[in-house]
Amino acid sequence: MFYSYDEKFFDKIVKPSITPPKSVFKYVWSVLFLLMFVSFIIVVLSPRIIIKYWAILVFLVQLFVNLYWTKVFFIDHNIKKAFLIAILLLILVAIMAVLFLKLSLIAGILQLPYLLWLGFACVLNKLLLELNT
Repeated sequence: MFYSYDEKFFDKIVKPSITPPKSVFKYVWSVLFLLMFVSFIIVVLSPRIIIKYWAILVFLVQLFVNLYWTKVFFIDHNIKKAFLIAILLLILVAIMAVLFLKLSLIAGILQLPYLLWLGFACVLNKLLLELNT
């Protein structure tokens, strides 16, 4: 379920001044996925209590939603739908961060950069929607 990045689409849409250079995205997402993976491993290795299974479920759902956003934005070119998905993703990651935090302080803290980036991404997505409709 990996999608190719449509550079031409992203290049031709009107972007707000807060848009980072394209090269920044691959580095930021590489770091965020590494932090997600490390925190997920910490959660998986945590004691078997019911919250652990909810945390794993929310992690998997948010990962699917994250990948789905990529398809909707870069393949379908649907900025409005992508914005709604970004909001859903932000909510899911906030829930995930709380669940991870209840299992491990470190796992929870490792989700903060992801949460902050998603907040910025939601703002950016909203501005892209406003500038391109």
